[in-house]
Amino acid sequence: MTAASPEPSTRPPLGARGQHWWALAAFVVAGAVLRVAGVGASRLNYDESFSAMAGRMPLGDLFPFLARNDSHPPLDYLLHLPLARAGVSEFWFRMPSVICSVAALALFAWWMRSWGRTGIIAAALMAVNAFQITHGREARMYAELELIGVGVAMLALAWFRRPTRRLAVAMGALVFLGLLTHVSMFLLAAGLFTLPGRRTDREAWWWRGAIVAAGLGWAALWGSIFLIQAGGGHSGWIPPTSASTLVTALGHLVTTAPFLSVAAVAVIIAGGVVLSRRDRPTARVWIACFVIPVGIAAVAGLAEPVVLDRTFTLFAWAPLLAVAVALDALLRRSAAIGAVALVGATAVMLPSSLGVINQATGPDAPLRALEQRLRPGDIVAVRPLSKAPELQWSLGVRHQSSVVRVRVPGLKHAFGLRYGSENASGRLLLLDWKNYSAATGSRSALESCGHAWRWGKTHIQCLEIGKAGDRDAAHGGQDSRS
Repeated sequence: MTAASPEPSTRPPLGARGQHWWALAAFVVAGAVLRVAGVGASRLNYDESFSAMAGRMPLGDLFPFLARNDSHPPLDYLLHLPLARAGVSEFWFRMPSVICSVAALALFAWWMRSWGRTGIIAAALMAVNAFQITHGREARMYAELELIGVGVAMLALAWFRRPTRRLAVAMGALVFLGLLTHVSMFLLAAGLFTLPGRRTDREAWWWRGAIVAAGLGWAALWGSIFLIQAGGGHSGWIPPTSASTLVTALGHLVTTAPFLSVAAVAVIIAGGVVLSRRDRPTARVWIACFVIPVGIAAVAGLAEPVVLDRTFTLFAWAPLLAVAVALDALLRRSAAIGAVALVGATAVMLPSSLGVINQATGPDAPLRALEQRLRPGDIVAVRPLSKAPELQWSLGVRHQSSVVRVRVPGLKHAFGLRYGSENASGRLLLLDWKNYSAATGSRSALESCGHAWRWGKTHIQCLEIGKAGDRDAAHGGQDSRS
């Protein structure tokens, strides 16, 4: 046995390889089904709508817009841009993310093909993991991060076992793509930089140089805009690092049950210890691609908003591998105890996974209720202004009728569209999110024209504005599809 490969007991017997492959393939198919089932049934959430409406901007306006209004690099926006401009359905707009997430699962399963029972458990965990599924079916950049993260880990392990210049260059390209996808790639790049340790040979310097070159390329293309984004306070809602926030973020990579976060982190640590004894090269990569980035994030999070489960998407494969190693270790020690642990893990993870595919996005119910109440000539409005992208996409882009942006008479901090016919109906339908009017003291003085629809603290009001008010509102209107 060499130090560069897992011990023989992690590999399946020759006669079991067919069954082993079938098991991995079955979990990849199951994971694909979980990611695609009902993916177009719910309206785009706020972040997805933001991506969709940003993608409809002229390319020359997109980058300045992201500089002022977002904290993310542009690659995901560019990926979704053709779909946004085509005004495709929710299903097709989310499909690039589904493809990336399924590809990440398939790549991970292929990586695990020589790990025997441990690999089967790891692939099964990723297939049904609620965090992976949630972000693997959302039209944002996190599914791409799932794929990039697995690819980075596999390249890092291949390089660590047999360093070559080709692998170093490939890693530089992946790091560059990651940096243009999400700033969390800086955390992973820092961990990757430590992988050669104290080595001073040429291949080690090629490795370090490739990572630095990726950072310099990012700085040349996006660095100046990043500095503007960093001062925008777009992530100010993320709390500073504490034991609670760190444990919650890490635990959520395994289970959505908050009360199990501590147990999940304990199992991750135990699995990491077992991994270090079973396969030192993989353990070294696990530390470089997970432990070090998380440690840097925890320290940075004391001063900046960093620690969040989504920040760790690039290395979300690592906790699942650690849990699989821990479960396999229990099975080796005692088949009965290991079987109970496996059943427990299934009981914890599978209901959450099924819940994800049946869960509607936040704006789905209000937007559907709003659409059911619309009549030709109505003005439809939403407060606060920040919720405008949801209305713009669902009614301004996806709706079959003509929809024009208008001023909203008698209301502050509202975004409005006129729906359908040019003949004014004299009605205003106002979607007030999270009791916004009560929180700001900005209730309308307009007369009601029907019963309010309520959904928690969100409500839809029908208000009379009269024909004159509707005509005044229309001045300066523009097509919301642009």
